[in-house]
Amino acid sequence: MSANVANVAVEVEVTTEIDIGRDEVIHRLANRWQKLCEETRSAPFHRPEWIAAYLRAFEPNSEIVLLTANAGERLVAVLPMVRKRCWYAGVPLVKLTGAANVHSVRFEILRSACAAGKASIQALWHSLKGMSGWHVLELPYFPRNGACEELLARANQDGYLTSTLPIQDSPILRMQPDGNGRLTWLGGTSRHFRHELRRYARVLEAETGAKPKITRWMHPDPTALQQFFDLEAAGWKGREGSAISCEPETRAFYDQIARQGADRGYFSLHALEVNGTLAAGAFSVMTQDCFFPMKIAFSEALRRGGPGHLLFNSILEECAGNRIPELFFGGSRDHYKELWTQETLPHRRGFVFAPGFRPQLACQIRTRVFPMLGKLRRSLRDRLARRNKRRTEQTAQSNTRKKADGTGQSSSQE
Repeated sequence: MSANVANVAVEVEVTTEIDIGRDEVIHRLANRWQKLCEETRSAPFHRPEWIAAYLRAFEPNSEIVLLTANAGERLVAVLPMVRKRCWYAGVPLVKLTGAANVHSVRFEILRSACAAGKASIQALWHSLKGMSGWHVLELPYFPRNGACEELLARANQDGYLTSTLPIQDSPILRMQPDGNGRLTWLGGTSRHFRHELRRYARVLEAETGAKPKITRWMHPDPTALQQFFDLEAAGWKGREGSAISCEPETRAFYDQIARQGADRGYFSLHALEVNGTLAAGAFSVMTQDCFFPMKIAFSEALRRGGPGHLLFNSILEECAGNRIPELFFGGSRDHYKELWTQETLPHRRGFVFAPGFRPQLACQIRTRVFPMLGKLRRSLRDRLARRNKRRTEQTAQSNTRKKADGTGQSSSQE
């Protein structure tokens, strides 16, 4: 463990600590970390038990590097990372990377809104800059205009090479109050889609002979969870290998999130059933401000009845009743999400490259050589396509002339 002091303002003194180890570094800070989560009303994926679940499932052998910022005895910022060896742009490097992946929904530096919290990013960067043992810093899946983006800007201002890459624009639905103050969720949808929702309910009832029923679990019922995982694996996610059950570490992560989330009141499992059969399900977490359906599954055999959309409609109705004003679809701009909302939140992946030959070489290859090669490849592909098109046109013209000549010769002979 090391500590640094950064006098980032006359009236604010922020100290930073770097704690390196295994699970124990998370457990030692857990109570203070949870208090910071409560203060900031943070999303579940910034909480210590969430980060611990991620590390146990996906990074069991990696070294944990936990950066914290404090104002006196008060914790004001947390940046959880892992350190490991990697190949970046064909160059062997040591990487510090935020403790998150595609299953984490989002990554961000958790910080207080107080003056010390605002000053903490400069202090954290000061500590990172003085820390040895890393070539590249990666901040994954972070939203725009947040603390991660600020840290990248600080690094850039100090002359470090940085790179930011777009990952995805994730749809989000923000409800609006009607004239009576009730939250509404269909205002951004088309008239045609609203008609389709009503039609889906009729089709599903006609095909199954029963009205769909919505069930919600706040605790991880083993049978219900297994049915959800099986339904997801039976669809296209199972065929492409991205279903939760396809990888044991992924299943372990979601099992932990269900247990930890249930204990702390942010887990939810919804099921839309017809005749005792699961037609659609949603594995979700939530806060007072937003609902996050992490995984959705539906029966492809009942696709005509739109069970996934009917489930979303019921979840949104429930959110409106509980005064939860937002639903974050996450992921990319899939068509089914855009039927509900056109608004998106951009997410990025950022890199900071340390001084030294290898990290600088990796940066130049990734940011300059690869784009040049990509441009050259696209140019060659376009030239080849144009050449093939010309050859096809020439062949067609030649065949046309041959046919015409053959017809002329036949007419002369006659």
